Amino acid sequence: MSKLLCVLIDGLRADAMACAHVRCFDRIAREGLVQGIEPMSPHLSLPTLVSLFTSQPPEEHGVLSNSGDAGIAHQAVSLFSLLRYRHQNLSALYSSDNIRLLFPLGCLQTGLFINSQGIRNVDRELAQRAGRHLQKEQPDFCLLQLQGVVISGTHFGFHSEPYLESIEQADQSLELILEHLALVGLLQDYTIMVLSSHDGHRQSFSSTQSQSLLPLMCCGPGISHDPERDRSVSLLDLAPTMARILGLAPHPDWRGDAIEAMLRQPVLELIAQERDITTWHASRHQDLAA
Repeated sequence: MSKLLCVLIDGLRADAMACAHVRCFDRIAREGLVQGIEPMSPHLSLPTLVSLFTSQPPEEHGVLSNSGDAGIAHQAVSLFSLLRYRHQNLSALYSSDNIRLLFPLGCLQTGLFINSQGIRNVDRELAQRAGRHLQKEQPDFCLLQLQGVVISGTHFGFHSEPYLESIEQADQSLELILEHLALVGLLQDYTIMVLSSHDGHRQSFSSTQSQSLLPLMCCGPGISHDPERDRSVSLLDLAPTMARILGLAPHPDWRGDAIEAMLRQPVLELIAQERDITTWHASRHQDLAA
């Protein structure tokens, strides 16, 4: 079982990464794997983010706009809820207020929100805080959301020089965190997952339209090195995969499946354990009804 650091970089595009100097991202790609995530409609940041962590499409989890006014449907169980139920130590550092929709009350041991409008380089500030937090608390799962890339892309264009500079700054922010982990000998304990759930475009896609895959980079003790880098994965498969990295079976209501080709450890034993638990709960409910 590995600990997991999930770095969510809003607005990150794979084609733009190829034009930027990203030493840390390149190292993760060499040591682990790189795959593409298939975008999901509606192509809005909050609905896709909720789909990422609930493993359900927007029409099921109920969040169809960036406002999130309706909230997440009761039947949509997030990765954070599952980890809280399994008594995992969770933390999140973020700069988008609406991401709080994902965190059930009391699920986070540590939560830090920094308004992205209130500091010039919010990504670096969050990275510094995250590095110190990981050193001290060593959470089982830490989510770090970096928004500098999408802010630059929105203001200057998604192939502009400021946009490429913001990608390089995100890369440097992650390198800072890894240096903090290496300094205290914790780097080998963490699987690093870097991904984007949204590339800044607002249009919806149909099955007949061409679409750019969103980047996914992973390395660490929970990840099997895979030289085949041309396969794509579903956004709905990521929450089950994260659960497996943490040594947990996914929630039975999740629509996606763990990406076994990514995982270093076999998952069949955990699946059997989860089936036993589900069967026990079902039989108990039948006894109570009788």
